[in-house]
Amino acid sequence: MYFHDNKRIAFFKAFSFTDAFTLAEVLITLGIIGVVAAMTLPSLVANYKNKVLSNQTKKTYSTLLNAMNKWQYEMGASDYSGIFIQTKTQKELSDEFFSYLKIIKKCPGGTNGCLSTEYKYPKAKNNGLGKNAVMNPKGYHKAILADGSSVAIMPYVNGDSECGRIFIDRVTDSNGNWVSDGKGGYETKEAYSKQCGVLIIDANGLKGPNQLGADAYSFIITNKKIANWHTQIDSAIIDENLNYIDYSAGGDFN
Repeated sequence: MYFHDNKRIAFFKAFSFTDAFTLAEVLITLGIIGVVAAMTLPSLVANYKNKVLSNQTKKTYSTLLNAMNKWQYEMGASDYSGIFIQTKTQKELSDEFFSYLKIIKKCPGGTNGCLSTEYKYPKAKNNGLGKNAVMNPKGYHKAILADGSSVAIMPYVNGDSECGRIFIDRVTDSNGNWVSDGKGGYETKEAYSKQCGVLIIDANGLKGPNQLGADAYSFIITNKKIANWHTQIDSAIIDENLNYIDYSAGGDFN
């Protein structure tokens, strides 16, 4: 009996709490872990979200380029001006472009849907009246693709044979505010540019953040290439680096 009592005592000694952490030590350790998690977790989550958006952007951009190149090839055109035939309507040209994509829904120009109703620029930009500007894609012909991404196109028509056209812009001062013409309006200037149209892609469709440089990218279609417009997609698809700074849409521009 004595032998068994010694074994019992030895057993309980092995699980004695005399050498364990005190409650205070445990709480301090948990507090340190909590502080470290609070410092690192947001960064890890942000990096993960950025990587997901970068991968989605690569896929959507590749889909866009393949559609444009196939359209050009089947039209037998030497450059993009050969597919943006100036005698066609914007809707006709948009529908031709959409025919090279796997689409589940189309939203005509002048209507909402398929894309967010507004997109922030990569960083705050003066709208000419001292407020933070946004891009409104309502006038674009838009579509949702089978993978959930969205595209929008605005073909330019009534230009010359090389997609050249005259654009009228408002004159701005050094702060980006429109310059008054002294007659209740604003000064304007004309500029000639070879632009066949503009494109927008949104890698995750109607989901946020709906900001250029994050999940959305915009392009100018010239007669020779698809060029960055407001955004730099190379950093997203090559470096997996999203270049955008969030801001309050419609807030005061600083």
